[in-house]
Amino acid sequence: MSVLYFILCGIITILLQIFFIREFVPVFHGNEFSIATVLANWLFATGAASYSFIYIKTKKSNQNRKLITLFFILTVLLVLSFIFIRSINLLTDADITRGISLKSAGVFSFFSIAPVAFTVGLIFGFSNKNLLKKYRGWFGNAYICELIGFISGGIIFSFFLSSVSTSVLLSIIISVIFIALFFLFKKAVFKLVTVLLLVFMVYVISNYTAFIENSTILNNYKNSENAEVSYYDNQQYILTEANGEFSFYKNGVLNFAIPSPTIYEDDDFAHLPILYHENPKNILLCGGVKYLPSIAKFRLDGIDYIDLDEDVIEMLKTKIVKFDYIFNDKKIKVYHVNARKYLKTSQKKYDVILIGLDIPINTVVNSFYTHEFFEIAKNNLTENGFIALKLPGAMVYSDELMSRLNASVYNALDNVFKSVEIIPGNQNILIATKNRIPYRIDLKKRLKDIEYETFVLSKHYVDERMDTQKTQWLKFQLYKSGNEKLMNTDKNQKAMIYSIMYWQSAFSPFLMNFFQILIDYSYMFMLIPVLLFFSVRHTYKITAFAAGASSMWLQMICFWAFQIYAGHIYKWFGLLIAVFMLGSLSGMLYAKYGHKINTLNKTFFRSEILYLLWIILCFIFVQFQKLNWAYILIFLAGTGFLTGLQFLHISKAYAIIKEKGNQMKIYSADSFGGCFASGLGGAFLIPVWGIEKSLLFILFFKFLIFAWWGHKNRYGL
Repeated sequence: MSVLYFILCGIITILLQIFFIREFVPVFHGNEFSIATVLANWLFATGAASYSFIYIKTKKSNQNRKLITLFFILTVLLVLSFIFIRSINLLTDADITRGISLKSAGVFSFFSIAPVAFTVGLIFGFSNKNLLKKYRGWFGNAYICELIGFISGGIIFSFFLSSVSTSVLLSIIISVIFIALFFLFKKAVFKLVTVLLLVFMVYVISNYTAFIENSTILNNYKNSENAEVSYYDNQQYILTEANGEFSFYKNGVLNFAIPSPTIYEDDDFAHLPILYHENPKNILLCGGVKYLPSIAKFRLDGIDYIDLDEDVIEMLKTKIVKFDYIFNDKKIKVYHVNARKYLKTSQKKYDVILIGLDIPINTVVNSFYTHEFFEIAKNNLTENGFIALKLPGAMVYSDELMSRLNASVYNALDNVFKSVEIIPGNQNILIATKNRIPYRIDLKKRLKDIEYETFVLSKHYVDERMDTQKTQWLKFQLYKSGNEKLMNTDKNQKAMIYSIMYWQSAFSPFLMNFFQILIDYSYMFMLIPVLLFFSVRHTYKITAFAAGASSMWLQMICFWAFQIYAGHIYKWFGLLIAVFMLGSLSGMLYAKYGHKINTLNKTFFRSEILYLLWIILCFIFVQFQKLNWAYILIFLAGTGFLTGLQFLHISKAYAIIKEKGNQMKIYSADSFGGCFASGLGGAFLIPVWGIEKSLLFILFFKFLIFAWWGHKNRYGL
């Protein structure tokens, strides 16, 4: 029973992490920082709980009662965290629909996650002390049993639960908690109570979760009367309604509203790029459903629209008459596929490709603004075809962040296409072609066919919008700070970093200035592993810290790489964790039963060599081989294997050297190392440096530990 109990604890833990990631994705506006922030807070709190547990003294007779109490506390804290996250707008002056500062998001996430994670850490400590002493062999290792739970929970979520509502997910977690309590209660009457509570949760899931979901979501969407919520690939889509006005949000970001507050900008982008082509027949629109009504005004043979979530299209057709009419237009075809995959496999040529997405604030959106995407799109354009996209602009003052953002994308286009033009305005329109850019007079001639069907376009407007002096001024602004070398690529996402900084500068200009200083001097962080290297008094704890840091750092690199090259990270996050944990489980079992070597120092030294070679191999693949989901899963499994191998070795060594030492210190140091890697690496250095340089950092970190054990391998334990 104890083994099954620990497996349930592992399932609860992974589902809780996914729950918090899902809830904070809209707060971070879909940015992958949500993963790094949630994991950093989680690991910090569980590490603190493990360390605190060392000094908690309890009677053996009270430990089971304390576990039961902690599970009830966990349930209450989880519900309160859910209410808190869903009520940020009510409890504070923040407005997550317009965005909040990263500082505020970090504070909110800490106060939501830390109490829950700390309680989970205490539960693990008490369970390990109380329940598994009578088991021997690998069944006696609580960590191994919890790994099995992680694997099971991750697979179950990714394949069966990624599209359920958060309220259903919350109810499932509470139900699993009740099942765990069933094993803790000894009296039959209490077991019966837990069964009744479980039946009650099934009833709630069946009848009330939709109401809970929609009513709580309205707390963060002010002045809205109704809300339709859809989850696709574990991402949140919301359509709100108030007095006949509709607003559609994806991961907290407003995609469009009806009536539209940006109707002039929408009409501008939907028409101007198409006028560049002499006789457009086929148009491809990637994202930006709000542009379809304007594009449909052209005399075109076909309009292809790409949107991954079929449920969203159905929701729009059902709720908004305007879109029901548009999507029933025979010349409009909707594809629910990955845009890059579609363009790679499709033989169809387009006269105009429009990127209708907003500022590249996360990896998914940024993938449409990179050098690699432009190379793919170029092959799907006709000889005189055009690709167009939009970025933030300003006609009065162009600050450095805006200049760098525009320059990084402009340079990527210029490196692929023969001709690139930028049209300045409150939103800059970038247009590129394999041939030549037409003259302004040609655009004005083509404008006559649709001039009376648009809101803003006229020949005078075109003259004003495309004024030569404005264009020259903007190009000077882009390159006045030496931005010629900036280029947005898949591996080094410059545009995403500058988009986040540009977005955040509206909330805290000082913080963004400080953030820029950190970027400029980020290589100073190389001193951190050097300082740890000289902490020889705490060899085993520092080694555990480094093992946790390197493990989580490589995981974060794999998460970013998976999102870049395969996408759907939020859906497959559970599976990715399961693959890593499966590798870790294999490593621990191999270390325990695979071979018999008495000198643990030498054994650990050899595992350090393997870890260094593994990082070098990963670097070579990133440098010379195009990554895909299969390679990333192999990297995760291999990293997990080496992590499990090292964790068991260092635990054994610490138990021998520190006979009275508590191994929870090793677990705590490992968690703090993971927190360091998630917070500094996943939320800062990996996106700023790119994947390759981040691998070099962790290679340097591990090399210092290797140097330690290179000296210690002379001595056996």
